[in-house]
Amino acid sequence: MKKYFSLLFIPMLIGAQMSITTTEQVSQMLTPDVLQASLGFDEQSKNINSIKTDFNAIIDEVKKFDPAAEYCNGGGYNLSPVYNYKNQKPEFVGYSGHLQFNCEFNMVEQFNTLNENIKKIISNRVRTTQGALLWSVGSKTEASVEQELQLVLLKKAKVQADNFSKETLLECEVSTVKFNDAAQAKPIPKKMKATVKEISTQNPIQSNKESVISATVAYKCSKK
Repeated sequence: MKKYFSLLFIPMLIGAQMSITTTEQVSQMLTPDVLQASLGFDEQSKNINSIKTDFNAIIDEVKKFDPAAEYCNGGGYNLSPVYNYKNQKPEFVGYSGHLQFNCEFNMVEQFNTLNENIKKIISNRVRTTQGALLWSVGSKTEASVEQELQLVLLKKAKVQADNFSKETLLECEVSTVKFNDAAQAKPIPKKMKATVKEISTQNPIQSNKESVISATVAYKCSKK
């Protein structure tokens, strides 16, 4: 776990009192623990009910595999009319629909099982696309680590107050702690769009992350 310290300013006040403001930062490397996958489905048809039927069949299959929504979220779909224009006049062609799921699996086999189940029931009218499989850090892990790092930073600020007391020969304590924006992380490699046939499930991309927490900490020091 990395720790950083940055002194912003130290104004001396009347009566041997002092205020100190610093930027404190802590970080921790996170090990990928989930396999992220996005599943997209598109269909065009003049019959809007046909699209709804095909999409609902896919949604039902995902629910059978994941009844508690432990792995996948999404399942809502968009439907919109499609027009061609001739002589600046719209000509109705049909409807276009898109269905999307974003999933986090514990192992490749779970993705393969869901993928095979969908292939068994999916209509040949539906075009399937997905992002590259990616080993990354799950959202639950990120939230848990963020809370842990906040506690580490608060303890670090207390130690820093003790150090200021020794250096200034005053009684220093933490006055306020203002955490900056939510925990930052190293960017994930961009997911490449491809058809299911082009996706390799043997060697998913692995993406390490570094969770970083920073805060502006104010200290006040006065005579002992």
